Amino acid sequence: MTASRLLFTFFVLASPAAAEPIRFSVTETAGLRRFGYPVTVSLESDRGAIEGIEQARLIDAAGAELPAQFTAMSKWPDGSVRSLDVDFATSPAPLETQAYCVETGVRPTQPVYKGLSVTETPDEIIVASSAIKHRIRRDGKPLLTSIAFGTNEFIGASGITTTLAPGPVEVLKRGPFNVTLKLGDVRLEYVSTKSWVKITQRAGSATDLAVDAHFALTKLPLLWDFGVNSWLYGTLAQPNQSVSLRVGAAGWQVFTARGTAVPSLYAGGKDCEGWGHLADNDRVAAFGMMACGADGEPRIDLSADGRVRIAAKREELTVYFHVVGQPVPVTAVTSPPAMLSPLFAKPTR
Repeated sequence: MTASRLLFTFFVLASPAAAEPIRFSVTETAGLRRFGYPVTVSLESDRGAIEGIEQARLIDAAGAELPAQFTAMSKWPDGSVRSLDVDFATSPAPLETQAYCVETGVRPTQPVYKGLSVTETPDEIIVASSAIKHRIRRDGKPLLTSIAFGTNEFIGASGITTTLAPGPVEVLKRGPFNVTLKLGDVRLEYVSTKSWVKITQRAGSATDLAVDAHFALTKLPLLWDFGVNSWLYGTLAQPNQSVSLRVGAAGWQVFTARGTAVPSLYAGGKDCEGWGHLADNDRVAAFGMMACGADGEPRIDLSADGRVRIAAKREELTVYFHVVGQPVPVTAVTSPPAMLSPLFAKPTR
């Protein structure tokens, strides 16, 4: 699943104490019930309006202060905040619009709960909470070596890799609501309310981009499904079996194969939502590709050894992986369609 992002500019008074609240709204547009869904709002303020992130707090329509994470993404020459990211979580009803404001020049009184944290070593970055622990290699070989959810390890020996080689690590956000890591042209984003990782690759031009993941799914048969405007599913019962979803101008097609045999057509249709699952008796790995239309001829390949490849020829490829154990807990209340449908934020007057 994904946090919404909006960039807008407000000109406020030079004195932080006298600044008008910065108002915005958050709208659920997909007709889905959300539970603790992450939101990122990016604000740009005038010079001197916000002296520091400790002088901002989030207020809802009822006037209650909400816990939130504030990150200064850039500063003016005088040291005041120029670009401010606000990360928080909300639970709107289907199609509901919620109103918020950021008060500046006022210190928050609402404590921020313990969520995500970042630990750095010479070789890796560890992103962790009470539920998850991800290990990210600085050299990207592989990019992720471990995804633990509770007591279950979800990553196999080959880890998760990207087509674009990760660059030097910059920790843009350190939690507790959001952790964002920039590794050159590769970016990883985590949110405290969901056990997913969002992986984005940005190339300068249309490029064959892919994310390859090896999940520790070992108990055959594996159950697979794809979101294609209906629920399409099947099993991988033999070690050499695979299934592929391919999207083109005429729509989508799913092919199954065994070993080196020519793949056979399994199903086809018009609309592809770009998500699915691969699961055994102990673990479920949900995956999703943003904008799974015909652009770049995207494809998703699954194999019985737990490998997932998501690929397209594009300037940018964004992929989500969301893991939970079996049986799926009641707290796993974010579906892949919700994961790929961020909430919409906009400024209000």
